[in-house]
Amino acid sequence: MGHQTDLEQSVMRTILWFSLFSYPLTAFELWKWLLKPQRPYDLIEVYSILEKSDWLKQMLETSEGFYALKGKQINEMVRDRQMRFLDAERKYKMLRRIAKFFYLLPSVRAVGVVNTMAWWSTTSQSDIDLYVVTKPGSIWSSRFWLVLPFFLTGQRPMHHQQLRQGKDPFCFSFFSTTEHLQMEHLCFPRDYYMAFWVKSLVPILDRDGNFSVFHQENRWATRLLPNAHPRTHHRSHVPWTMPSLFFPGTFFESFFRTLQQKRLPLQLRTLANIDSRVIVTDEVLKFHENDRRLQFRDAFESLLERYL
Repeated sequence: MGHQTDLEQSVMRTILWFSLFSYPLTAFELWKWLLKPQRPYDLIEVYSILEKSDWLKQMLETSEGFYALKGKQINEMVRDRQMRFLDAERKYKMLRRIAKFFYLLPSVRAVGVVNTMAWWSTTSQSDIDLYVVTKPGSIWSSRFWLVLPFFLTGQRPMHHQQLRQGKDPFCFSFFSTTEHLQMEHLCFPRDYYMAFWVKSLVPILDRDGNFSVFHQENRWATRLLPNAHPRTHHRSHVPWTMPSLFFPGTFFESFFRTLQQKRLPLQLRTLANIDSRVIVTDEVLKFHENDRRLQFRDAFESLLERYL
């Protein structure tokens, strides 16, 4: 470990985690996403350690207010982040228009943006990943009616065996009911990615304050990220409210379940409910056959051994 302070080590852990994604950070972002410190630190403490720590100056480089691991071509990383930010902003504007449709479905209670969209770090081919919260007893019917228009208009991600993918595909691969908002039971051991996933979620629709409950249910993530306060609704992301329509749902739930289960790709059916990569129940639908959380964890811990 050397003689570095806890804050120095926490800053370095944060830099190392984001280096996996070639994502440089500002001083404010280093403070917000400070990973696994012994206590919450003030923003001024982070600014001070970046200015005064000779060890961090040896390990990091800075450009245009961003920090990254030395030797990682920070100027190129900053330019790439700026371009990805612009693409994500374009996607958010499109999502705001399209998300009006979500209000038409009364069983859809909340929708949040996750993964690369939540970090404003997308390309034109990146999925628009959404986490959807539904009424209990309506998860399958909600998914059917929510996905159908995007399937018909070619705005769904193609299966990995297919060669071409449309621009800005909408990915509805994670659903849960309002009674199953706790995510810790889905975590692998030392699941850093899931903690960042929880804390970075961007609310798009929330009819009943479900995301407040979501963050209360997932207080475990604060142990790793004590400064990362939940994101709130931003007016530029929230669609105009539309009146809900009647869609046949709960009464035909078993029909929608059978229909969609038969259409699941073989890979998903094979992985279903073995672990938390793919979950197929009436309370949680999670279709992440290419779940890389363990890869990220192992790569990160390898970096920790090398640098700390």
